[in-house]
Amino acid sequence: MNGVQLPMIALPVLLFVAMVVAAEVGRRLGRFRWLRSDDADTVGTSAVDAAVLGLLGLLIAFWFSSAGTRLDMRRSLIVEEANAIGTAWLRLSILPEDTRSSVRDLFRGYLDTRLAQRPAASPAESQAELSDRLKDQRDAIWRQSVAAVPRCASDQTAAILLASLNEMFDAGTRHQAASMAHTPTEILVLLLFVSIFAALLAGHDMSGTKRFNWLHMAVFAAVTSVTIWVTYDLEMPRYGLIRLDDYDQTMLDVRADFDRPE
Repeated sequence: MNGVQLPMIALPVLLFVAMVVAAEVGRRLGRFRWLRSDDADTVGTSAVDAAVLGLLGLLIAFWFSSAGTRLDMRRSLIVEEANAIGTAWLRLSILPEDTRSSVRDLFRGYLDTRLAQRPAASPAESQAELSDRLKDQRDAIWRQSVAAVPRCASDQTAAILLASLNEMFDAGTRHQAASMAHTPTEILVLLLFVSIFAALLAGHDMSGTKRFNWLHMAVFAAVTSVTIWVTYDLEMPRYGLIRLDDYDQTMLDVRADFDRPE
């Protein structure tokens, strides 16, 4: 995927049509072959069909497993970052009063920027602009906090604050990296091609019957298309039916806490 997002409903529809067309092509090729060959020419072809179908099943299982793992990781990292930001916010009380207010304002801007970086947020700014602004806000938070360390109650409390800030920044980096981690587009393309070739071989294999069973072929194409679509939805959880909105709410709740009176 790597920056490439297909329209969510287009993927299963196009794949279904391509598989049905491939099955028809396979049926016609099979019919032509049956008219020009004897039974000996078909020996061993079922093993090839089974191998291609097995490869298709293996690819789908591998992709589904990895997409599900990444979805769970993204969910846990959202909660981890929300907890890290909330903890760091509470520990800002360690700072002297004259610095605390300005750092809290920077925190509000920092979290607003992180929320705007979600693809579903559709920010007016580009991701590059948001990344630059986030870096400036992060540097400002760290710089002001370090400058206030000598005026904290003790070195131990100051160390606790700086450790919380460092964990907050690290959690944000992990979360951002995980949101951009996807299965390479080449694997999806390979899976689509294998699906189409499997349909072609299935159509060819069924051409020996007097009446071509379109129901079975349609079910095969539909099940394969829907399975790949659901897996793609798992891979892109901010664009389709599978969403991260409930987990994003933890970040929004933290942001709401920032505006509550002390």
